[in-house]
Amino acid sequence: MNKRLVISISTYTALIVISVIAGLRTTYLVDMLPMEMPESVEAFIRFWLSCTGTEYLGNPDDMEVLALLLYWAVATLLIAVALIGFKRWLPGYLVARKSGEAIPRMPLSVTLVASLFALLVISNIGWQLASPLTRYPLHIPGPVKAVVRFYLSATGRGARSDLDENLILYVMDLYWAIATLCIGVPVVLCCLAIRRFMRRKINQP
Repeated sequence: MNKRLVISISTYTALIVISVIAGLRTTYLVDMLPMEMPESVEAFIRFWLSCTGTEYLGNPDDMEVLALLLYWAVATLLIAVALIGFKRWLPGYLVARKSGEAIPRMPLSVTLVASLFALLVISNIGWQLASPLTRYPLHIPGPVKAVVRFYLSATGRGARSDLDENLILYVMDLYWAIATLCIGVPVVLCCLAIRRFMRRKINQP
């Protein structure tokens, strides 16, 4: 009994350590993306500061650090939940595969966290492919400029498109979205094909 307890404590300790490290790496990927702090995140941090009496940390620099810490905490929690779900699913999978029974379905937490992490990685790769355009003089093709101006006018932000510098920012976001889609769609199709292949292989007598 004591041996089983020690093994259980060691296992969960290892899962927590892995979750903290993986959460830190995930936060690093989020920080690499060229995105401003969401209003919901800023509102939550300011609410927390007001509840704890630390409003003096509401300056932009401290807010950015607090946002990263919040991302780290959320990522660590999600990864820990996914790892625990995978740990509970794995013994049933091994038993079912050995006995020839039906394979249990992967927990939703594992699938959801893996999908979010894949989306984050694909978004970073898409940005890495689009970011070299910012290092050189960017020539905006006429059709691209027309699409961006139409989007800005449709969303009520047409006044911001008068300056070429602001227009370039929106064009870069468009290139980033296109690059992300070009990478993400083939990855999703490959994952679906692999999943179908594995199901057929498992269900074979």
